[in-house]
Amino acid sequence: MDFRIHGFDIYWDNINPTELTFMFVNHQKSGDGISIFSHRIGTDYIQYVRTVKSPLLYSPNDVVATSRTTFYATNDMKNVRGFLRKFEILLGMPWGHVVHYGETGVFTKAYNGISYPNGIARSPDGSVIYVAASSEPSVNMFRPKPDGSLELVSKKVFRNFVPDNISVDVATGHLLVAGLLNTFEMFRYNREVLHGTSAQPAASIRRLIPSKSLYKGFTEEEVLVHDGRLLPSTTVAAMQGKGNTGRIILGSVMADHIAICKTDSRKNSKRRASLIWPLR
Repeated sequence: MDFRIHGFDIYWDNINPTELTFMFVNHQKSGDGISIFSHRIGTDYIQYVRTVKSPLLYSPNDVVATSRTTFYATNDMKNVRGFLRKFEILLGMPWGHVVHYGETGVFTKAYNGISYPNGIARSPDGSVIYVAASSEPSVNMFRPKPDGSLELVSKKVFRNFVPDNISVDVATGHLLVAGLLNTFEMFRYNREVLHGTSAQPAASIRRLIPSKSLYKGFTEEEVLVHDGRLLPSTTVAAMQGKGNTGRIILGSVMADHIAICKTDSRKNSKRRASLIWPLR
């Protein structure tokens, strides 16, 4: 199988909690698509189900499953390659969009006009879809409509922080957002890494706590900052454990290892991460 993965998501529900559905953004030679697999807990294999494609899915970055067969996916840019793609990313043009794949097997545009839509996630109850707009930079909160389209209800705009991927803690509904602190240092690292580089793209992890009223947006906390020596930036962070206790797993698209940090959730603590170490 031609398997060149990018973003992915795992879906499960209480109806059949031992069955997991995996959805991967797959950049196949024959065209981009979303490849779907199933896995039964307790077995040692994952079974291929199918790959779905559409002309609307031409630059997919990430996917979030809304059922075992339906999903939303981000198209990060309008231009797939060449000078116009570089132009689009440097100027932060709002030419990306989110697509929806529904129960009828049809792709539709769910929301248009986003500046580099990147990571995508959903709330534990499925009532909210979150999208990181890296070039704005912001995290957008959407309400899904019955026809699959998305209604923008709120957003968190950042200063000196470029969000990449989003994960949601199912116990609390809080978002962990991994992102860059110096985009140009990241570009320099990408350009020089094969021949040796002194670039150290720093990164930060932010926790966004949704307000009870969706229209009031988020409360923001800084969980972790590192200078790039731990990982060449951090493009994904996920909580391992329940609530604000446990460990946060960190990854980077350009790293050959992950890092793990413990969080401090004691009373009067700022719940910042500590005791960080890489695992290869």
